Amino acid sequence: MAPRKKNARSKAKNKTKRKAKPSKTRTAPKKPDFRKAGYVMPPQPPIRIEQPVKERARITIENIRGETAIGDLLVAFPRTREVLARNGLRLEAEDAGDIYMTLDAFSALNGLKAEILVQDLVDIAKEPPLQQSVPQLAVPPAI
Repeated sequence: MAPRKKNARSKAKNKTKRKAKPSKTRTAPKKPDFRKAGYVMPPQPPIRIEQPVKERARITIENIRGETAIGDLLVAFPRTREVLARNGLRLEAEDAGDIYMTLDAFSALNGLKAEILVQDLVDIAKEPPLQQSVPQLAVPPAI
């Protein structure tokens, strides 16, 4: 008996109609569970990360230089404000960023020589602060 042509056609159709199988997704390999195997990890001390201590450089007369920030200088030596104001420092609210500027940058913006500005600031910082007289509140009783 001869094979049927009908079957041959249906087999050819079946081959073309096969659906593509979805590809398998890769899964991460499982980590070995040491607890089940009887392995005990040795305890490790916690690692302490200490923040670096930021020491603020104390400003003295000897270390007033061009890289000194204006705000730090004004805190350490309030009388230097007079010299800076005379040379163009504005301390209004809109110019508040000026206190973060260095003396070199300040002198460059105002057309000054940094060495002369620093020398003026050192001279005023060396002067002792003015002592204000305190009024006497009560008079000691006369005996």
